[in-house]
Amino acid sequence: MAAGLPTRAVALGADLRDSTAPAELFERAAERGFQPDLLVHAAASFLRKPVLETSAAEWDEVQALNLRSLFLLGTELARRRGEAGGDIIAIADTAAVELWPSHVAHAVSKAGVVALVRALAKALAPRYRVNAVMPGPVLPPEGTSAAELDAYASRTLLQRIGAPRHIVQAVLFLAECDFATGTVVEVHGGSPLWRGRGHPLPEADRVSPR
Repeated sequence: MAAGLPTRAVALGADLRDSTAPAELFERAAERGFQPDLLVHAAASFLRKPVLETSAAEWDEVQALNLRSLFLLGTELARRRGEAGGDIIAIADTAAVELWPSHVAHAVSKAGVVALVRALAKALAPRYRVNAVMPGPVLPPEGTSAAELDAYASRTLLQRIGAPRHIVQAVLFLAECDFATGTVVEVHGGSPLWRGRGHPLPEADRVSPR
């Protein structure tokens, strides 16, 4: 993956469940001559587990990676850039509004991402713009069968699964539109509206691919 990056790009790894990792990432970038002015936060686990079987440790791990790391990275960006300003774009999830029963920890963390984006947009304005992209059925989990893919596609108004490029397009729009902040751009093919067409989604099937 790193080999395909542009010439001046640097790939840095970190475990964002560790609260010290965000500051360390920025420090390592600075050592290489980089001062990022745009943060795109897409780090997330996708824990699928019944709510009564989810442990406290699993809950904390999901929140740390999906939500806390966004807060720590975003505030670190603002501390380092100060009055120079910058942009923060988070990748949310339709789980934030649909609250999938089989992914409760994940869904709650993504609802937190949406709230945090709006809170940071208010707290860091006007020097910083903070926005989010909310994907729907994009990037199905590895091992998803053709029948499952067809089912996911049938539960969107557009009758198809999204592609990573659709999320990239939304991120680029938010990065370039300098009058957008506190905005959540939904990119889901109309999947949340599908049930409104007289096709209720069975509780057991309320799982969306990534």
